[in-house]
Parts: sequence; C-alpha cells; structure tokens
Amino acid sequence: MIDAHLHLWDPGRLDYGWLSHVPTIAGRHGVEEWAQLNATVEQAVFVQADCRPDQALIEADWISQIAPEVPIGAVVAFAPLEQGDAVEDHLAALRQRPLVRGVRRSAQNEADGFMAKPEHVDGLTLAVRAGLSIDVCVRDRQLPELLGVLRTLFEREPDARVVIDHLGKPDIAAHDGDPDGADWRENLAALAELPGVFAKVSGLTTQDHWTQVRPGRLHPYIDHALACFGAERLMFGSDWPVVDLAGGHDGWLEIFEIAVAGLSAEDQTHIRSGTARRVYGLDAGHTRGQA
Repeated sequence: MIDAHLHLWDPGRLDYGWLSHVPTIAGRHGVEEWAQLNATVEQAVFVQADCRPDQALIEADWISQIAPEVPIGAVVAFAPLEQGDAVEDHLAALRQRPLVRGVRRSAQNEADGFMAKPEHVDGLTLAVRAGLSIDVCVRDRQLPELLGVLRTLFEREPDARVVIDHLGKPDIAAHDGDPDGADWRENLAALAELPGVFAKVSGLTTQDHWTQVRPGRLHPYIDHALACFGAERLMFGSDWPVVDLAGGHDGWLEIFEIAVAGLSAEDQTHIRSGTARRVYGLDAGHTRGQA
C-alpha cells in the first residue's frame, strides 16, 4: 500500500494559522506520532500542510530530512501559482530538491474566480513545464471552474498530470449523502474525461458529520469515482492526521478496504500503489514493511 496523501506538521518549527480552527489536531504530528499508528505502507506521498507561504521551502527541506523514517517517496510542495511568471524562481528552487515531484496551491478557501485568473493558469502551466505534477484541493462547488481551467491547461500542455485531492471534496453532510448534491456526480465525470486527470480516494470522512461517521454514506462516492476514472487513475490517501477529526486512520482504512474489496487483483494494485507510483515517480524498489 502507498499512502498518497499524508500530512506532517510541527507547530514548534513552522507556522500553520489554520490549525487554530481544529485544536484537537493542532499539536505536533511528526515521525514519532506517525509511527504510533503502525500503518503498514510501502511509501507515502507528503502533501504540503499549508504552513506560512514564506516557509514553504523550509517545509520541503524538513520533510526531505525525515523522509527515510516514514518513508516518504515523494513530496507535493506548496507553490504560489497565482503569481504567474513570478513563480518561476520558486519552481526552480523546488526542482533542486529531488523528492519534490509535485506542487499544490490549495484553492478550497479562495473566492470564485481565483483559479481562472490568467496568472494562476500561467502558474499551472509553468509548473507542468518544470516537470511537476499538480495536486488540486477544491470544494464541490468549485469543480465547474476547475474544469474550465484544466481544459485550458491541457490545451497548452497535453501531458500535464493533475491530481484531484479528496475526490473534489463533496459536501456529504450538507447534501445528506446525495452524490448529486452541488452536481458533484456530473462534474466529477466531466473531469474524468480529461485523460491527464487523476483523483485521490481520501478525505471523505471529514466531508460527512465528524462525530457520526457512516461508512454506507461514503461508498456511493467511491463507487462513482471508480466508474468515472477506473482504478488505474485512482489512488488511496489517508489524509492523516486530518482524518483524526472524523473516525481516524484505521476507521477510514476499513471503509476503503470494504469499498475496493470486489475489484480485480490488477485494479487492487492500481488503486493501492500503482497509480501513485506512476504519477509521482516513486521508486518501486523503495519499500518498508511498516512505518
């Protein structure tokens, strides 16, 4: 198993303003805390944890230092893509760090129109030309805007690799478990028509009511993602430690295992490890039985 969406943070080292809104997970979550999970994984992909933007390179360096202990096979680092051409120096600095394979500029809390600004689209384009994949974190209501942006991106760069985090964050709680809420079902299918788009089966428990995790409400979302993308364009992600807000790592893993139990052996390999290995360029020989 490859965990394609892992966060680590240390508020004693870097500043994470958003953690003040989730005090139950606001403490340090580093190598020691991860090890206590006894999570059996071959490798993990670290995804930037929204520290202060000017600390982004420091975050990437910290993760590179501790990578063998998790083990982390790839880093998706922060990049201020909305700066357009001005982001080139930042991207060049990231390319000097071998573990950095992708970038993310979370747009989930940005105003409508943020992603479609020409400067942001230019930043996405430059990231692709730098040889980096792009993780996208948006909410279900933002998927139509994302679709338009990605159509432009793929016209410019047909070989771009874009990963939609958390299946586009369907608001399961607000729509009472209805995948048609906010047209999520239709919009995800439209995004899947773009062959360079992948998605992470992750982050769904925190999209439902945190104190009442109901696995049956999540399975239709996973089923729809499988129908749209196929296992060869999906990958598992724990979203630890954010997942601790709603049921925890082991609870989410159990939900995932039930959802994919009926897949063929080949598809199991894709969604558990193969897709992440291809998208993030992970070394097949770099394995460790238990993190």
